[in-house]
Amino acid sequence: MNVNVWFLPVVISFGTAFLHLVCKKAGRDIRKWLSLVGALAVLCSCFYSLYVNYNILTNGEILGLLFAILISFIGVFSISYSQWYNPEANFVYDGLMFLFMGSMLGVVLAHSLIALYTYWEIMTIVSFFLVLFNNTEESRKASLKYIIMTGAGSLFLLFGILGIWLLEENILWKHIFFFSILVGTGIKAGLFPLHTWLPDAYPAAPTPASAMFSGGMIKAGIYTLIRFYFFIFTPSWSIGWESIMLILGIITLLGGVFLALIQHDIKRLLAYHSISQIGYIFLGIACGTQIGLVGAIYHAINHSIFKSLLFLGAGVLIKATGSRRLEDYGGLSKKLPLTFGVMTVAALSISGLPPFNGFVSKWLIYQALLTKHNEIATFGFIAALLGSVLTLASFIKVLNDSFMGVRKKEISAERLETSPFMNIPMVLLAAGCLLFGLFPGFVTERFLFPVVGEYLPINMSLISMASYYGWLAMTILTLLFVAGRKWVKGARKTEVFVGGEVLSDEATAFDGTHFYGTVKELSPIKKFYTAELSGHLDIYQQALRSLPDVGRFFINIYVEAIDNIYAKGTSLLNSLVERLKLFKKGILTRYLVWFVVGIMVIMVVISR
Repeated sequence: MNVNVWFLPVVISFGTAFLHLVCKKAGRDIRKWLSLVGALAVLCSCFYSLYVNYNILTNGEILGLLFAILISFIGVFSISYSQWYNPEANFVYDGLMFLFMGSMLGVVLAHSLIALYTYWEIMTIVSFFLVLFNNTEESRKASLKYIIMTGAGSLFLLFGILGIWLLEENILWKHIFFFSILVGTGIKAGLFPLHTWLPDAYPAAPTPASAMFSGGMIKAGIYTLIRFYFFIFTPSWSIGWESIMLILGIITLLGGVFLALIQHDIKRLLAYHSISQIGYIFLGIACGTQIGLVGAIYHAINHSIFKSLLFLGAGVLIKATGSRRLEDYGGLSKKLPLTFGVMTVAALSISGLPPFNGFVSKWLIYQALLTKHNEIATFGFIAALLGSVLTLASFIKVLNDSFMGVRKKEISAERLETSPFMNIPMVLLAAGCLLFGLFPGFVTERFLFPVVGEYLPINMSLISMASYYGWLAMTILTLLFVAGRKWVKGARKTEVFVGGEVLSDEATAFDGTHFYGTVKELSPIKKFYTAELSGHLDIYQQALRSLPDVGRFFINIYVEAIDNIYAKGTSLLNSLVERLKLFKKGILTRYLVWFVVGIMVIMVVISR
C-alpha cells in the first residue's frame, strides 16, 4: 500500500486548516475559495487513494476508505453551504471545519488502534469548539455537557483499546473490554441512553457544523464499533451481548422517534431523528450477519445524505425567519420552493418510502432481522416498521408547519435561494437520495460487497418492484397535487363564520406542532415523556444531581479514615510511652549506658 497516498486526505485537511491560520488577514473572498478548493482536494484525494490502492486493500481498509469518501462528500457540501450561511465567518471557523474533517478522516483511515484513538481525541476537542463557537448561553452549556460526556466515552474507549491484547487471556476481561468499547463508541454515536449530549449540541452549533456532526462524526462512532465488533471480537461471540445490542437498538430507535415527535425546535427535532436512525444502523450491526452489516453501512451512507440535507434545509428556514421554532414558520413554499422540494425528498427518504434511498437500506436491515429467527430480532423488525411510520408522521408536521398553511409573519426571501453555494449542495444531496434508491445493485456490488468479502443473495428484483410502485405512487400524487392547486386557485373563496364572527386565516390554520400533543397523554408513553422532560433519562443531569451525595459520601469516608488514623496513632503512641517508662529508673549510670549505645547506633548508620 502507498501509505503517503492513503493519508493524503488527512494531510490536505490539516494543511488547509493551517493555511487558514496563515491567511487570517486575507479577505473573505480569498478564504472562501481556499475552503472550496481544499474541500474538493480532500474528496479527490480519497478517490485517488481508492484508485491507487484498490487491488491490495483488505476488507477493513475498504470499509475505512468508504467512510472517508462519505465524510469528504459531506465536508464539501457543508463547507460550500457555509460560504452562504456564515458569510462573516472568520479564519477560526474555517480552520476548525477542516481540522474537524481531517480528524474524522484520521479515525476511519488509521491503521493502528493508538492512531485511531489519537484522531478520536482531536475530533472530540475540535467539535467541542464548534459547539461553543456561537458563544451563547445555550452553546456554553451544550459544549460543557458535550465535552464531559464524550470525554468519559473516550476513557472507556481507551480502556477497551488497551485491553485488546488480553482478550484471549480471560473471558471475563473480554466481556469488560467489549462493554468499554460499546460505551465509548455508543456515546459518540448517540446510542440511547448515552445520547443526551446530542439534542443539546446540534442546535447550539452552527448549522453547517450540525450537518457534519450528523453526517460525519456519529458515523465515525459507527465505523469504530463495526471495526471492533466485526474485525476484532468477531460477530456473535456472545449470545448475551447480541441480545443486549438488539434491545439497545430497539430502545434507541423508538426512544429517538417518540421524542422527535413532540419537538418544536427544528434542529432539536432533527437531532432526535439522528438518534432514531442510529437505532436502525445499530440493529443491523447487532444482527452480526453479513447482510446485517451491508444494511447497516448502506443506511449509514443514506443517513448522511438525507440528514445532512435536512439540516441544510433547516438552515434556510432559520435564515429566512430568524427562528428555530416551527410555530414561527408557515406558508413558505412559495418563498422557498427549492428548499420545500429538497426537504420533501429528504423527509420521504428518512421515512423509508420507496423509491428513495432510505427504503433500500431499511429493507436490508428488515431482511437481516427476519433471518435471525429469534423473538428479540422479530420484535426489532416490528419496532423498525413502527419507527418508519412515526418518522413519516413527524415530518408531515415539519413540512406542514414550515411550507403549508398561513405564514406567521412577512419575510423577505428573494435572495435566499439565489446562491450556488447553498443551492448546489442541496440539489446534489437530493439527487443522492434518488440515485441511491434507484440503483441499489450498483451500490452494493461496487462498494458494500467488497467490505464483507463476498456476493450476498439479496432479492434486488423485489426491491426494484417496490421502487417501481413507489415511483408510480409518487407520480400520481404529484399530478393530483398540481391539479389540486389549479382547482383551488379557481375555487371561490369565502369567509369563515363561527358563532356569528368572521375568523381570520391564522385562526383557522392547521397547526401541526400541537397536533401530536395528544400522544403525550397516552399511557405508558406519558410516563416516558415525563421522565425525559424531568431529566430522569439524562445520565448527565443525573450525575450532576448525584454529585452532592457522592461528595458527602467521600467526605464522610475521608473524615472517618482520618479519625481512625488519629485514634490508632494515639493509642500506639500511648502504648510506646508506657513501654519507655520502664526504662526510667532514676539511675544515672543506666542513662549513660543508653546514651552511649544510641551514639554508637547513629555512628554505624552514618558510616553506611
